[in-house]
Amino acid sequence: MIWWLADEARARLEKAALVALQEEHDWLTGVRVRFLDNLQLCVDVEVVHGGEKIPLAVIYPLTFPDTPPIVMPYGERRLSEHQYGAGGELCLQWRPDNWDAAVTGAMMVESAYGLIAAERAPDGRTGAVPSDHRTSLAAELRFETWRLMVPEGAWTSLEGHLSEMVVKISLSMTARHTNRVAHLTAIGAPGSELWISPQPVLKNAGTRTGYLLRTRQDMSALAQHGGGEIDDLSKLVPDLAPLLGKQELPFLIVLEEGGRRIAYDIQWSRNGLPLLIPYRMIEEGELAKRSASNRDVISTRHVAIVGCGSIGSKIAASLARSAVRRFLLVDEDVFLTGNLVRNELDALAIGWHKVDALADRIQQIVADADVVTRKVTLGGQTSAIAMDSTLELIGDCDLIIDATANPTSFNLCAGTSKRNRKPMVWAEVFGGGIGGIVARARPDTEPPPLDARNQITKWCEDHDIPWEAAPQGRYEANPDNGPPFIADDADVSVIAAHATRLAIDILQGGETSFPYSAYAIGLKKAWIFEAPFDTWPIDLRSSGAWESNTSAASSEVIGGLMSELTGEKTS
Repeated sequence: MIWWLADEARARLEKAALVALQEEHDWLTGVRVRFLDNLQLCVDVEVVHGGEKIPLAVIYPLTFPDTPPIVMPYGERRLSEHQYGAGGELCLQWRPDNWDAAVTGAMMVESAYGLIAAERAPDGRTGAVPSDHRTSLAAELRFETWRLMVPEGAWTSLEGHLSEMVVKISLSMTARHTNRVAHLTAIGAPGSELWISPQPVLKNAGTRTGYLLRTRQDMSALAQHGGGEIDDLSKLVPDLAPLLGKQELPFLIVLEEGGRRIAYDIQWSRNGLPLLIPYRMIEEGELAKRSASNRDVISTRHVAIVGCGSIGSKIAASLARSAVRRFLLVDEDVFLTGNLVRNELDALAIGWHKVDALADRIQQIVADADVVTRKVTLGGQTSAIAMDSTLELIGDCDLIIDATANPTSFNLCAGTSKRNRKPMVWAEVFGGGIGGIVARARPDTEPPPLDARNQITKWCEDHDIPWEAAPQGRYEANPDNGPPFIADDADVSVIAAHATRLAIDILQGGETSFPYSAYAIGLKKAWIFEAPFDTWPIDLRSSGAWESNTSAASSEVIGGLMSELTGEKTS
């Protein structure tokens, strides 16, 4: 709907305010209303300052008065330092970030005149108007198509080294359409690096080599070049002269003693001259603390995730972001196209075993992840040796997470948890995505996992008719009335996120944030759930101490039992 037609009173107010402004001030010498091709309202005004006539266009957007009018000069004129490029709109007192619908176009014209007058002093000097414009790095980079990412610690690694030096560098390169992003990955020749990036290694990225020049010289001539062909590069940077005759020219980073830092990718132009491509350098500072959990403690923990499907893959990625660095992934399955709808993995994983693809995914999140994989289905057809060794590895971990929703797998994980006195977390999405259950079992605090599951089953039975689960491995369910419920990625993500929160609570230790040990979480109005996000806590009753640790037995007791079993004396 056209705003001035829908709100005739506001349209008349805008015209009256402009006429009144013209009658009040002699610097406004012209006001003419017209319509653009799309019936957009435009007012041509002429302001005069210092004898100079300056024509401006006040264009009312189709979304006015929810958004401000656009005030801009005619032609490709650079009218102010507070302008979005030559011929662009003026950045005035009222902008999208502080707009008030009560502001009129006349007030915008008055603001424009104030800016023009302030920047043109009566004595002919150029005045400076303080900027109230608050920008962000993302906004600044909208038009920076060539970027260099410098991770934290790169420059501090040069402390204590020569103030004049040339050192090799390594970079990885990614491209998207016409944009290029370079990532500094190492400073120093391979094998004798001064610094290696702690960031994850980028998959399917190109590589580039170059040089870092640290100098006390003034490199203004190079910094002001701005990019393009240059025939005197060897004069500007004598240290590069021996390299310019080679077939491949280097990527160059220059660090001046005064603090200026510039970066260029140097390539050969069609004219056979070095071509400088300037890169905007983005120095990544220390990662702000964005987690409420104790990352220092969590990073020392070892987590086993059994089942790398929809829930398990999401839990693994979230734990990696939460500082877990050591993983054991157990799953025999292969990632297929149909898994894309609910899994953390993407099309690059198709055809790979889920554990291998998920290990790569974790290492793309954290570079120093230590991931061990086992292509085994607990309770499936495999050798007894493989099964036994896998269960031993699971028992060595600090936390066991069962994300299979498979009774056999759960029983084996539960037995391992109890035998090794290791906490366990499990999660399951109800058929049809109506909700799910997340639960934990901690040694001597909650009942052992098998007892806990039996209590949860009894709790479900006590609440009318328990939801009849869909066939194994499926997330669809068919209620008696209405269309079938389908568990989509959002449903699975909710349950996985809650299971991850239980896991983090256990890993960081201390007082728990969860007063109950299990929760039934509703995602649809069905069964006991009155509405989405209707949550039912399940109180689990402790059944006493978990199985005693055999390592606490005395050597006499162990030796006596060994003798009894073998019929031979033990030394």
